[in-house]
Amino acid sequence: MTPKPKILLFDLGGVIVPWVGMEALAAHNNITRAEVSDRFDASEVFRAFERGHASEADFIAELPRMFDLPDTDIAALWNSWVHEPYPGTLEVLAELKTRFTTACLSNTNSLHWAHLNRMFSTEKTFHHAFASHEIREAKPDAASYLKPIEIMGCDINDVWFFDDTEANLKGARAVGLTAFHVDRAVGVLPLLQEMTLI
Repeated sequence: MTPKPKILLFDLGGVIVPWVGMEALAAHNNITRAEVSDRFDASEVFRAFERGHASEADFIAELPRMFDLPDTDIAALWNSWVHEPYPGTLEVLAELKTRFTTACLSNTNSLHWAHLNRMFSTEKTFHHAFASHEIREAKPDAASYLKPIEIMGCDINDVWFFDDTEANLKGARAVGLTAFHVDRAVGVLPLLQEMTLI
């Protein structure tokens, strides 16, 4: 039997909170979710923004060009696609925090991070909160996993990582993390129940 971890490390979008931007942009542009992801990956401004190297103004100018968006409040639209946590998730995280060290590791940006922290406090919810634009690294790059491990001062074998994106799981496993796929349609709670962690 696999020993239970000391640290639970969670992605946020698709794991703790619904992030529906990919689907919204796919529908607006009549393209697939994968094609939306490809456009983000191809954008130097977006990649810099989620690593803290581009300004909000740069990103707000870039997004409409990438996806043919109407003249609107881009920041408000961008934040509207991050929803409140999946039902019951914050309560479960509070209980898990009494038994494990809990942390989050999210590819995010200054706009989404501020929006998330208006809904709930990442600092209070987790022992450690790692945002890509603050640590200046983004998944699935190896450094995005290794930097939090170094900051937490833990053994990588003591950590279980939860994410909804296959590329991020592959990157995590490549550096030695035990990683689990979360169904973004429902969030992490069903998986935690299946694993008897709750």
